[in-house]
Amino acid sequence: MSTLRLPEEYSRRLRGEPFADVPAGLIYQPDIYRLALFIARRMSAKRIVDIGCGSGTKLLEVSSEFPLLLLDSPSTLEETLRRIPSAKGIACDLESGLPNLSSDQLKESVVICADVLEHLSSPERLAKDLALVAEKAGFVLVSTPDRDRVRGWMDLGPPANSAHVLEWSAGEFVRFLKDSGFHSEMLFGHTVNTDHHRAKTTLLVVSGCEAIPRPASKTFSVAAIIHAYNEGDILPNVVKHLRSEGVEVHLFDNWSDDNDWAVARKLMEEGLLASLQRFPDQPSGSYEWARQLEKTESFAGELGADWIMHHDADEFRFSPWSGVPMRDALFTVDELGYNAVDFTVVDFRFLKGKEEPALPYETGLTHFEFGRRPGHFVQVKAWKNRPSVQLALSGGHEAMFLQRRIYPLKFLMRHYPLRSRIQAIRKVHQDRFPRIQTERREKGWHTQYDVYSQEEIVGWERRNLIAWSTKYFETEYLVERLSGVGVME
Repeated sequence: MSTLRLPEEYSRRLRGEPFADVPAGLIYQPDIYRLALFIARRMSAKRIVDIGCGSGTKLLEVSSEFPLLLLDSPSTLEETLRRIPSAKGIACDLESGLPNLSSDQLKESVVICADVLEHLSSPERLAKDLALVAEKAGFVLVSTPDRDRVRGWMDLGPPANSAHVLEWSAGEFVRFLKDSGFHSEMLFGHTVNTDHHRAKTTLLVVSGCEAIPRPASKTFSVAAIIHAYNEGDILPNVVKHLRSEGVEVHLFDNWSDDNDWAVARKLMEEGLLASLQRFPDQPSGSYEWARQLEKTESFAGELGADWIMHHDADEFRFSPWSGVPMRDALFTVDELGYNAVDFTVVDFRFLKGKEEPALPYETGLTHFEFGRRPGHFVQVKAWKNRPSVQLALSGGHEAMFLQRRIYPLKFLMRHYPLRSRIQAIRKVHQDRFPRIQTERREKGWHTQYDVYSQEEIVGWERRNLIAWSTKYFETEYLVERLSGVGVME
């Protein structure tokens, strides 16, 4: 059992019963296929390869957009190709591993192997072949049921599903794939089992030659441009976080009337800011967000940085890979030929009855919700530095330019817009509403706080939020954070 990373006392079957994968009203691993489609669209994939495709029901939506290459047993494949006549197929016995797949078949492809390995008597062969595939294909998605979640802790087999030979726990499966040759930086976590039950009992690993980070060269540079107005309570930690991520910071104070300017000057004296200015030239009674965005556009063009981030003063940005700094992550994206990055937004909230959270906010605010407004699903706020980038057209939601190629996996934005009752009331009723009316009327911007226009902000109910834990979030919301798929479910 050691080569499979299963407990020595685990009881497995010699062979699973034949599994008839026929359409039955349920779609298994639906979000894996939605993730594959999201990635394929972003990378302009040449094809999607499904290893162990079964009935092909999950591929019907995909088949209208991308060429399909399907691998399965001759009998299964014959029926599936009748259902999806546009697809190409390779008949094979997955017990013996994969047939030879050419570099052309794998290059710029998304490969799926969903819930196949647990059916095999010798899954080591296919796992090793998948590891080789992951060195050539852009992205490889591999899944299997999580034994602990399906059967309960300390289950030692055999699987309740008679078609399964064996089942892994999360840790066992990840170690098994690493032993089989998968890169140690692969992403992994849980996703839903069916479109009906939506129980997170399926393990998912995301790998591939475009999914692995690499260290940045010494000369590679990233610059964040921030416009701040009355954010002095959170600004120092935001700046320090960016510096720890290998990002230089350029700050524009928009004539704050609290202590922002003093805080900013102290950061400058400490060497944490690359530049500090006030903008515009004189204080203004209007928010003038469009002017700020245009200033970011022009100022970015003057910088020598390789990449630019349009960054707010109340947010923290992270790469998709745990422990990999933003600078290294953006270098990876650049090396792969992409020139823009999108972000998944999670908004942190203060709780009712706990209106003044402990500082720092990164630990004091313990509950969040996914951003669900339309603007939250388009957050292309990092790009390879170039002329003629437009931010103002989208209200700052996305950097727009010709020949834009957005990296398929989203990065993460932890957003702290309303941090306590006192700060929230000031920000909404004093700093925003009186100063945004012109742009709101002319451009239709700044509507996110309309819900608070006639009411006091008293905090959020704990039951409507999700408790934050970094490791839990990274794995439990793997698909959601990498793509936004499943956020609205």
